[in-house]
Amino acid sequence: EWFLERFKKLQQTAFRNPESYFHRYATYTEEELMKFANEVWDEINLVNLQQNILPTRFRADLILEKGECHFVRGVRIRKI
Repeated sequence: EWFLERFKKLQQTAFRNPESYFHRYATYTEEELMKFANEVWDEINLVNLQQNILPTRFRADLILEKGECHFVRGVRIRKI
C-alpha cells in the first residue's frame, strides 16, 4: 500500500521533471500508473524481499525502521 501511495506522490512531483528517468510516467492515468506500480512491486521489489531480504534478516546486527520519505524512524541494534 505504501508503495502505491508513494508512486502517486512521485507522479505529481519527481516524475514532472523533464530530466527525470521517470518523466515518461507523468502523463499516465491513475489506472495506468497503478498497473505499472504493481508490476514494479511484483517483478522487482517483491522478488528482492523474498530472495534477499527475508532469508538474511536474521543475520542483521542493525535494523533501520523507515517512515515517510524514507526518513529513519527507529534504529534497533542486536546484542552481540
